[in-house]
Amino acid sequence: EKGGRGVDAFLEELIVRRELSLNFVHYNESYDRFDGLPFWARKTLAAHQDDGRPAIYTEEELAAAATYDPYWNAAQREMAITGKMHGYMRMYWGKKILEWSAAPEEAFRTALALNNAYELDGRDPNGFAGVAWCFGKHDRPWGERAVFGNVRYMNDAGLRRKFDADRYVSRIAA
Repeated sequence: EKGGRGVDAFLEELIVRRELSLNFVHYNESYDRFDGLPFWARKTLAAHQDDGRPAIYTEEELAAAATYDPYWNAAQREMAITGKMHGYMRMYWGKKILEWSAAPEEAFRTALALNNAYELDGRDPNGFAGVAWCFGKHDRPWGERAVFGNVRYMNDAGLRRKFDADRYVSRIAA
């Protein structure tokens, strides 16, 4: 009622995204599996499964935040320490898991396992939808690129354009 900065974003997450996640879990029997992703996303990721990756990490390395990416490591640490991470960072986090996994199905399983282990919304419709969103759910095809095919890509330069990502890293490290 008072308005102010962030009201629209708050209502979007509270109402629209919550409803999307509840419907996703209720109407999709495969909500917790790679098969539950849209056909276009599965098809494009399969077509790029053999693309070279900059690194491959195990689930254990990812859980320990032991990657070359300080932004990703900070997001993983934030989630492990506090039980949450900002939605924008979760998107980056999930997309990097895709980029650093040998196969998209493995990436999905790993992202879901880590989310379920550390995130407060683990094993909740919002958690399942949040992970699936990283892999193309509730999105559209984008320009084709290695590894991602037509699934939306994110990189650290985009993080730095969007907010003070270096301050985020130093805040989490403190």
